[in-house]
Amino acid sequence: MKTVHFFKAKSRIGIVNPYNHQKEYDNFGVENGSDAVLTDDFLGKFPLCHVSEYVFSKPEEIKREQFNETLAKQVNGFREFINNHLKPGQIQVVIGGDHSVTLPSILAVRDRIGGFENLGYVQFDSHGDMNLGASSPTGNFHGMYTRALVDHFDIPEIEELVPYKLSIENVIYVGNLDLDPGEADLFREKKIKNINKEALLKNRINVVKNFNNFVSSFQYLHVTFDIDVLDKTEASATGIPSENGLMLKDIQELLSIIGKHPNLSFDLTEVSPQRTGLKQTVKSAHKVLLTSLKH
Repeated sequence: MKTVHFFKAKSRIGIVNPYNHQKEYDNFGVENGSDAVLTDDFLGKFPLCHVSEYVFSKPEEIKREQFNETLAKQVNGFREFINNHLKPGQIQVVIGGDHSVTLPSILAVRDRIGGFENLGYVQFDSHGDMNLGASSPTGNFHGMYTRALVDHFDIPEIEELVPYKLSIENVIYVGNLDLDPGEADLFREKKIKNINKEALLKNRINVVKNFNNFVSSFQYLHVTFDIDVLDKTEASATGIPSENGLMLKDIQELLSIIGKHPNLSFDLTEVSPQRTGLKQTVKSAHKVLLTSLKH
């Protein structure tokens, strides 16, 4: 059995302002998503697991003029925390928190393996998280961090952390993506791979085959799973529940393929305990993690 090291990323630093199309900021509590997911019963299914916790600053406690500097310091701090606590043979699993915790998570992996060249990246999401700071509709970093990984980024403090980029060829998205205009342009320009629900329903055999070929072509694999990729009937306790998201049955085969990779790291994010439907959302999160980690 694999030895899993769960890292509780207690963060909403990536969500400073209301979500797009929402008038008020109301995602207090997402920083406690890891507590809701990592229950005693669930952890009991991983008898050799370890749990560590990293607490980010609350965004309202950071002065606006110091925000980017503080954000970069805490991204770097969590990156170092992971690598200082992860032991040989353990699988790195980060449980958020807002989705921007994926940036320090993947940077920790980068440091251990010596770069991005041999790393495949899979993002399960209903959003691209590819905005620039200047063009973001909300100004929230949880909608920008992937751009910093793959392309020049316009917040210097963050750009400095990722001077060498992850190749777009190493990236694949899974989900029905709701892209902002700048993100849509980038996806078209870079021809970023995306498996959506229609493809899974109409051409499952080829989609699964191609996904398996993608995953197996990399020595290392990092997967980040935003719970809002799932339909709201399976995951409503999140910032923007998906009206036409994926069902767990749609992605079961993909998660099983991921779970067989010999060098896997994994994030699961955006469970918001104060929102309705938490019990079902946590149940879905557990199924995702068990399918991906118990092979």
